[in-house]
Amino acid sequence: MSTDQSSGTAIGAAVLAFLCGMRYLSEAGAFVMQLAVFEPEPRYFVGVAWNGLLVATLFLGGVLLLMRKFLGRTLVVVGAALALAASVLANGDIRPYFFAEVDGEPLITSDFATFLLFGMAVAALVLSVVRSTSDWLEGRRGPEEEPSKQDRLPGW
Repeated sequence: MSTDQSSGTAIGAAVLAFLCGMRYLSEAGAFVMQLAVFEPEPRYFVGVAWNGLLVATLFLGGVLLLMRKFLGRTLVVVGAALALAASVLANGDIRPYFFAEVDGEPLITSDFATFLLFGMAVAALVLSVVRSTSDWLEGRRGPEEEPSKQDRLPGW
């Protein structure tokens, strides 16, 4: 059992989940705008649903993770894994269903920005599954550590 009860990994995972969620929120917004401006196509509906699912999963997971709920950790893992799967597998003809395009070009055209967003999703996934995040969620302490003031029972 690890004696490190630092909240750093959990907070890092939550912040990265929020940042990744913001990226997919912008994608969902672009699909909504395309639905409003252009003639409705199935790819716009799929894009709104897919990116909306990722936004809800990552935002809710980040909030619940900060509240020390295991469901938050699970949602961050699922959201980050789905985001990574879409990033890796959505190529060719199915790409416009997952990522909004303007005049045939994706919203993010920079290779550096694409790599940075991919790296954030990987980091959120890794930070949410490491042992110190689990220990923090469970509130484990080493035998020599005193509980914090808010965790002390009356009469401590």
